[in-house]
Amino acid sequence: MKFQATEFRTAHEAIEHAEATEQNAIRMNKKYFTLPETETDRLLEGRVEFAYLCDHNGTIVTIPVNE
Repeated sequence: MKFQATEFRTAHEAIEHAEATEQNAIRMNKKYFTLPETETDRLLEGRVEFAYLCDHNGTIVTIPVNE
């Protein structure tokens, strides 16, 4: 499945970009991405395994999806 996303070197970079652009930050296949909500919905519908990324007081938290 191809999707529209931007890859980042670190989770922090992805989270910062996601917050600035109102997108979602995710980790998939040991890589970090930002993508629009519509693309996240496509991954959910396609049952693709990934995790949402968020920063909770300086600690990166992952929320697994479709495991």
